[in-house]
Amino acid sequence: MSKPKTDEQASLAAGRAAGYCWAQRPAGRGRCTRRPGHDGQHVDYYNGRMSPADTAGYSWRQ
Repeated sequence: MSKPKTDEQASLAAGRAAGYCWAQRPAGRGRCTRRPGHDGQHVDYYNGRMSPADTAGYSWRQ
């Protein structure tokens, strides 16, 4: 079941208000936690880290 469009729009608005790009990772869990309007690939600095010492988790291009 997919999320209603209004939920997705509210999530994007909240993520942007917090200062994040908030693009959703195509392969599932994760959202871009770089600043809005950034150049280059998307990065989720919180999800997808393999160890506590990792500085970034998932990364992807759109």
